[in-house]
Amino acid sequence: MTHTLSAIKPAPYRSAQHILINEQGYQGPELVIDLNAVTTQVTAFQRALPQVQPHYAVKANPHSEVLRHLHALGVRFEIASEGELKLLQAIGVKGEHIIFSNPIKTPDSIKAAVAHGVEWFAVDCLEELKSLEKNAPNGFYELRLPTDGQGSVWPLSTKFGTTDDTLAPILEYAAQNRLNLAGVTFHVGSQCTQASSWVKAIERAQQVLSQMSALGLEPRLVNIGGGFPTQVNGDIPTIEVLAQTLTPALAALPAELQLVAEPGRFMVGSSGTLHCQVINTTQRHGQRWAYLDCGYYNGLIEMSSHFGFQIQSQRQGAIADWVIAGPTCDSIDTFAPLYQLPIDTCAGDLLSIANVGAYSNACACDFNGFDVPRLTIIEALSRSKQA
Repeated sequence: MTHTLSAIKPAPYRSAQHILINEQGYQGPELVIDLNAVTTQVTAFQRALPQVQPHYAVKANPHSEVLRHLHALGVRFEIASEGELKLLQAIGVKGEHIIFSNPIKTPDSIKAAVAHGVEWFAVDCLEELKSLEKNAPNGFYELRLPTDGQGSVWPLSTKFGTTDDTLAPILEYAAQNRLNLAGVTFHVGSQCTQASSWVKAIERAQQVLSQMSALGLEPRLVNIGGGFPTQVNGDIPTIEVLAQTLTPALAALPAELQLVAEPGRFMVGSSGTLHCQVINTTQRHGQRWAYLDCGYYNGLIEMSSHFGFQIQSQRQGAIADWVIAGPTCDSIDTFAPLYQLPIDTCAGDLLSIANVGAYSNACACDFNGFDVPRLTIIEALSRSKQA
C-alpha cells in the first residue's frame, strides 16, 4: 500500500454553483475544495495574529492549486520532506520562504533544501544537530520543544521534542561548535482548543531562549507551530478568541524575535466537503451500521477520532446513532464514534461531510482497489469581488 501525491489528479474547475447530482446522476465519491474558504481563513489568521508570519504546513493538503492559491495570498510554507519541497519549487516558492520542520531529515533532503535556499531547519536531538552541522552548516536551526498535548485531538510530543536529559547537551554542543541554533519551535497538538497550551509552550520557550543566550547563542525566531483548529462545530474556539490569550504571551517575548507559525488544518480544513453514498445498512448487536462508498483509506481517515465531524444526509426525518464503515475489507475502516443519520437511512442515500479539506486527499490511497474521491476545485473569486 502506498500513498502518493500523484494519486490525486487535478480536476477541472467548476463553478461555485457546483451540484453533486447532475443530469447523469451520482458519479461516485467527490471531494470539493473551495479556495474561497481558504482565502477566508488566511485573512482571519492575519487579522487575529498580525505579528505572526504564517507558514502553511504542506502536509495538510498538498494539491497544487491549493498551494498556488496560498502562495498568491502571500502565505509562506512549512515542509517535512524533499517531496514537499519539489511541490513548492514547481510553483516558484523561494527557499527563504520555506521552513523545514521535520526534526528528522535525510541528508539528501537537507542538501536539496540548502540548494534551494531554505534557511531554517528544525532539530530535536543531538544526532540531528550533527547532521545539520554537516549538511547545512550555514543554516539556522530551531530547537523543537515538547508539549503536553492538552486540549488537542492528536497530541504530538510522544514522537517529537527534545527531552529534559538531552536539552543541555544540545545547547552546549551548539555553543561549543558555534552553530546557528537560533530559534525554538513547538507544536501543541493537532486541532487544539485550549489557548493555555500555547501560553505554556511560549513560557517554556522563553526559558530555553534564556539558556541559549546565556551560552552565547543568539536567538532570532520563535515558531509557535500549528494546531489551530477547524470550526467543525460551535464549541470550537475561533482564531479571534485564541488570539486574545496568545497576544499578551507573544508580546512578552523579546521584541527582536521573529514570530512564525505553521497552520495547516486551520487554513484548509473548512474548504473541503466530501460527497459520498450509502452502499448498504444493517444492524450488529443492536447497533445500526451504514456502509459508505468512501472510508478511512479514501479521504475520511480523521473520522476515526472524536473530531466532531457531522454527516449531512439527503434524507430528512428523525435521526439516530449509527456506526459508519468504509468499503474496504479492513477492520480499521470503521468509525467507532457514533454519528447521527436519519433512522430510515438506506442504500443509495447521498451524504455530505463538511470541513474535510485537511488530511483527506493528502492521506487517500486506492487500497483494496477502491478509488480515491475525484477532486473538484472551486476557483477563488478575485479580491475585488470578495471585498
